[in-house]
Amino acid sequence: MVAAPEFAFWHDDGIRSKAPDQMKPYFEIARKSLVPYHGKVRKIEGEVEIAPGIRALPAPGHTPGHLALRIGSGDANLLLFTDVIHASALQFAHPEWAIAFDVDQEAAIATRKKVLDMVSADGLLVAGMHLPFPGIGHVIREGNAYAYVPTPWPAL
Repeated sequence: MVAAPEFAFWHDDGIRSKAPDQMKPYFEIARKSLVPYHGKVRKIEGEVEIAPGIRALPAPGHTPGHLALRIGSGDANLLLFTDVIHASALQFAHPEWAIAFDVDQEAAIATRKKVLDMVSADGLLVAGMHLPFPGIGHVIREGNAYAYVPTPWPAL
């Protein structure tokens, strides 16, 4: 499964031709990554349950079809927020800061604020690609900012 806007973005030759040279290889990587799944790719749009207990949530900005995954059963829930945060030492305190790798920085900032609001309000366990070890924890609100509280290693 792939978000339809994500597929469209990486497969659009017009967008690729206008992309900075350092980004162009990522178009080829994205395209090649789906070759083994030819004829089996299912494009999804919006919030979708992709399997029992696993929901894909749109999280645009880093890329147009970027997704987060909410995984849970009953009261046990985790949000795998993927690339919503890139620099954990900076972006929890300053969710309004973007990085150059975000395709749409304004959308990435809006998504980051929305996701951080949700996980802090709901007390969700979070995991992400750029979180410090052990890469799983909670987010708490601190005024207009947030803080990441890693889960203690022995508790895992």
